[in-house]
Amino acid sequence: MAGDYDLDELYANTYTEDDRQAFENQPESEKKFLIAWALALFLGPLGAQRYYLGYIPTAVLKTTLCCAGAVLMTAGVTNIGSALIGVVGAWTVIDLFLLLSGTMRDQADHRLSGYTRYGGICAALTVLVLVGWLIVALIIGTSAGVSAGPGAL
Repeated sequence: MAGDYDLDELYANTYTEDDRQAFENQPESEKKFLIAWALALFLGPLGAQRYYLGYIPTAVLKTTLCCAGAVLMTAGVTNIGSALIGVVGAWTVIDLFLLLSGTMRDQADHRLSGYTRYGGICAALTVLVLVGWLIVALIIGTSAGVSAGPGAL
């Protein structure tokens, strides 16, 4: 059955010249992809890229959830605080995926300036940064369980 299809021919024409022209003819925003990406990567839990792109209601909601989670964790209500921080963290990762896939646009639904030029390198850097944070979190998490030794109590 697989021999009946020329897979090279089937997949060679999936992104045509018409597709490229349609993408390039879309209106381009004054908002910069690099700025939105950096804000999402480093200040994403506070909703910084959403403020930048003009999504004010969801930015305020994200900031509120993040601050409420931090306050609850500080006040000793760690279960609810951790849940809120987890929701905001997942939301931030989703925002990063939306930005890096070119799906997240400005409030006027214009594609972000510089996406085609910087999208690939930013995706690679995002993976490196997220893996680095994961390693740091694992190191901190495992070292927190290490005691001072026998007889330290």
